[in-house]
Amino acid sequence: MRPVQCRVRWLLSIPLIAFGGAAAMALAMGVARFSYTPILPFMVRDAGLSTEDSGYLATLNFIGYLVASMWPIFARRMGYTPGPKTTLRWCMVAALLVTAGMALTTSFAWWAVLRFVSGMISLLIMVYATAIVMDAAARAHSPMAAGVHYSGVGLGIALSGLTVGQLELLQVGWRGLWLGAAGLILVLMPLVFATVTQRRPAGAAVAPPSAPSAAAAKPHHPAWLIAAYALAGIGFIVSGTFLPLIAKQQPHLADYAAFTWVLLGVASIPSNVFWAWVAARIGTTAALIVQYALQAAGVVLPVLFDAPWALMLSGIIVGATFMGIVTVATAAARDLAPHRTPEIIAIMTAAYSVGQIVGPPLASELAARSGNFNQGLMIASAALVLGIVFLLLDARRATAAQRQMGR
Repeated sequence: MRPVQCRVRWLLSIPLIAFGGAAAMALAMGVARFSYTPILPFMVRDAGLSTEDSGYLATLNFIGYLVASMWPIFARRMGYTPGPKTTLRWCMVAALLVTAGMALTTSFAWWAVLRFVSGMISLLIMVYATAIVMDAAARAHSPMAAGVHYSGVGLGIALSGLTVGQLELLQVGWRGLWLGAAGLILVLMPLVFATVTQRRPAGAAVAPPSAPSAAAAKPHHPAWLIAAYALAGIGFIVSGTFLPLIAKQQPHLADYAAFTWVLLGVASIPSNVFWAWVAARIGTTAALIVQYALQAAGVVLPVLFDAPWALMLSGIIVGATFMGIVTVATAAARDLAPHRTPEIIAIMTAAYSVGQIVGPPLASELAARSGNFNQGLMIASAALVLGIVFLLLDARRATAAQRQMGR
């Protein structure tokens, strides 16, 4: 009974708003942004979308994500400070509309606009929901709230995969799949409205920010870490965009397409908590190197082994590492520059977005020429290996800086 009681106490210690934050992340990232991945094979097969154009649509989504990543900084510097909760409400409504809108046209130009706007909206929901949840977590002294909040990304990916898989059995077509994704957003919205966007009770105290130590106040410029993080964007996004399509293009793997995407999402749900725990014990750089190495192996598995187990294991490994890399790397960047947290997080997000922008069109162009995504997957794996080199260079820089401070 004691372990059960411990689990119950742990669960009750997490504020309800963290679960609402998970729903917001599932809505924004797992559904509005990444439902394109499991629906893509059906658009290629039935909606006249070419393999090359599928990569460009993915890139436009990531460009929208990149553009929106700079908005909080520009808005603050221009003196415009929109209410986070009001912004979050409108963005969720917009996410519902642009997702449903994908079913209403066969125009590539309109698809491009909708995917670009979806990228912007997804980023804004993530930023403002995270800000609200983290503020509440500080008041409640609940460090585990962040883990619950970020687990929503994997939850949304798994839900979108399950929804597409079930609707595929009903033969609703690609339009029905997009409307099903919009319906999933509609289901998640009430929980977010009831928790994340509700008014904070009057008189609730906000924990004051702690003053940085003398060592932390010294500015750092984590250039190698930022470069490694951009390469992680390339390393993840080829699988993150095309894994179900890779399966659908091969008859003996086609039945595993939606299931592989579900496995990726399920594997990512606990990953950020697990990798934060690992980083606390072996160090940030070591934890990142292990994740990059695992993901590099996972990405290239379908190239090395033409079997269902390799496809599914690839989804599991990629899912178990991509959110962990995001969690650990952004935390490391905050530690390096605690005096300018918003700016450094925006730079990290932009770097990851640049990697995501480069990956899909390159992989889709190579696939159009060769008939498969093997070259794109190998490039993604190589990018992660190069990222390990950059992480080692960053560790060397950190060691040199510590020696200088010790003199």
